[in-house]
Amino acid sequence: MADEKKTFRVIIWGVPRSISTCILKCLSFQPNTQAWYEPYCLAFFNDFMCASMGFKLPRLMKDFDYAAFGAGMAAKVKGTPLENKFDPSKLDTSLFLRDSVRMQLDSLPADKSYVIKDMAYGATGFYDMLPSKEANFKHVFLIRRPDRMFPSWRRLLFKQMTEGLSTGKPLEEETFDMTKDVTFMMPGYTYKCQYDLWKHVRENIDPNPVVIDCDDLATNPTLYLPKLCEAAGMPYTESLLEWDGSADIVNTWRCMIPLINQEIHEVAFKSTGFHTPKPAPPRDEMKPDTVKCIDATKQYYDEMAAFKL
Repeated sequence: MADEKKTFRVIIWGVPRSISTCILKCLSFQPNTQAWYEPYCLAFFNDFMCASMGFKLPRLMKDFDYAAFGAGMAAKVKGTPLENKFDPSKLDTSLFLRDSVRMQLDSLPADKSYVIKDMAYGATGFYDMLPSKEANFKHVFLIRRPDRMFPSWRRLLFKQMTEGLSTGKPLEEETFDMTKDVTFMMPGYTYKCQYDLWKHVRENIDPNPVVIDCDDLATNPTLYLPKLCEAAGMPYTESLLEWDGSADIVNTWRCMIPLINQEIHEVAFKSTGFHTPKPAPPRDEMKPDTVKCIDATKQYYDEMAAFKL
């Protein structure tokens, strides 16, 4: 029987396309638990989008004048397609900067459990903004084989770059190159970001962070979900293997932006359990940029995978 009175604090650092949103939904049903959705990653994109519009956000919350920022942003987007999307009343401005995220994670009430899921690249260059060692978060690294991740991510990136994140450059799916055409691509195609963060956590916060392969979890959740819960200090019951298909629980998650109508996560939001992932496509059927990314990142995955559950 799980000890429902024991609280925990877990922060999950993933790479894209690693079923992290599905995992967050699963863990949201832990008793007395508040879920957070990508505070560092969304701060990263906030930085990126604001910089592209001529706004440089400060590093520290004490230097952030949100009223002035909001007025300037409203003037900037007036008359553009973004005008209808920029609604300050719907944004959690306390999550705009990583500094504020850190302060909140360092001062959470002790009578509740917390699970935060994020992308590791959101913390790159901001390790001083991670929750302190004294905040007692257990760090979990959610890895995935590059040959499984990049074909899926390429499809998503092309959609993003031809819709909401378009730079105006015409793109064709056949010739799209995620190593060159994605203006927010991080060094090491995000895998190095995860690897570097893993090393930092091991050397400065916790010598034994949890490493789990998302495909192992999705393929055999009856084995790996209990392992994950035990390693991360979370209670486990078999009820976690299947959950409510309604997306309503998403409304309880802390997030900078409203999530419920985010089409990109519709499948995860309405999920009811884990499903065996599709196999990696044959290498000779992959696009050249996909192969390039796989070859450049396999070393980071392999070293971390040696420590996986």
